[in-house]
This record gives sequence, structure tokens and C-alpha cells, in this order.
Amino acid sequence: MYTISGRFNGQTIELLEAPPTNGEAYVLVTFLEGSMEVAAARGQRRSVSVSMYNLDAYRQSLAKSMAKHSPSVDRQRPFSVSEVMTRKVISIAPSANVMEAMHLMHQQGITSVLVEPGADGDWGIMTMRDVLKRIVNANRAPEEVSVGEIATRPLIYVTADTSLRDCSQIMIDKNIRRAVVSEDDQPVGIISDTDLFQVVEERGWGPPEQMEEDHL
Repeated sequence: MYTISGRFNGQTIELLEAPPTNGEAYVLVTFLEGSMEVAAARGQRRSVSVSMYNLDAYRQSLAKSMAKHSPSVDRQRPFSVSEVMTRKVISIAPSANVMEAMHLMHQQGITSVLVEPGADGDWGIMTMRDVLKRIVNANRAPEEVSVGEIATRPLIYVTADTSLRDCSQIMIDKNIRRAVVSEDDQPVGIISDTDLFQVVEERGWGPPEQMEEDHL
């Protein structure tokens, strides 16, 4: 964005310096009627006038200049799990009761919690769905059921360098909403379908070749 000096003469806006580009563009100028100091002192909302100055002669060069000042990195879309995953791993002992785990989930603002290895040595996960299915629907008291009893095992793992497309395929094939990211056989993060949805919503999606063209 460029800022240039201008002056309102009562009818139009007069530029006090030459525009920095050639090509069509529009500069939106707003101003308060009256002194800004007076407006602030009175603490009242003042009417606002808006004028549009048409820079038809500067369209092409402005577009090129804006492209130069918009690095392709700003439009890059993440390709691997490591760029999207949640790196904060929240876990709980399998001996804890479900109510304790639910309190932990609420405090951390999460919808699932990893369950530390028990006698079998395997990590697990307890989700809100597990609570609905194995506590609420089963009519059991969460204070009397251990987390390890209702945790889902074994975990479905992906690595940090797994592509987002491959990760989505794993989720579909395994009918899961979350995959745990592992490194040296230890969980280091988690990625969910919500994370993938957010990436697509915010940055778009498409074939790799098209995405590369976008960066040129």
C-alpha cells in the first residue's frame, strides 16, 4: 500500500505529489468535518465524508508493483503435518478416572487427551466421543471409570513429514478424526480433521503443480 499526500479543496482531492505507479487504481480518502482535536475533546462521533479519486492512468504498473511487494511466501500453503499440527501434547495417566480427564480437557480447551502407556506399553487417546459412547450412553459414572478403560488403542500415527494429503487419506481409511504425530516412538503432536479444514478454508487447496504456479 502506498501513501501519498493530498488536499481536499471542497470539491475534489488534489494530489500534492506524483503517484508512485502507473496504472488504474483508486485511493479512498476519509476525513472528519471539523477539527480532530475538537472531536476528541467533545467525545462525540462526527460525520464522515468519503471521496474517491480515480487514478485510471496508473492501473497496470500499480498491479505489477503490488505483486512485487507481495512475496509468494505469504500465499504458501502448508504441505506437511509439521506445519499444521498442534505441538502441545496433553496426556493423563491411565489410572486417572474419566471425570479427572474431563476436567483436564475443559481446563486446556481440548476435545481429546492422550493416555499414557499402561501395562501393555501402548499410548491411547480419550476423546469426547469416547465419553459420550462409553460413559453417557452406557449410563456409567465417570468418577468410577478409569481413563485406561475407555481409551482408544492402538493410536494411529503419522510422522511430521507426512503430507497433508496422505494424512487425510489415513484419516479416511481408518475412520478417525485425529492422528498422533510421532518421533522416536514418542508422541510429539496431534493433527485433527479440524486443522485440515482450517488450512483449506484459510489458504485454499489444489494440485501441487497449480500451487507452484501460484508462487511464481
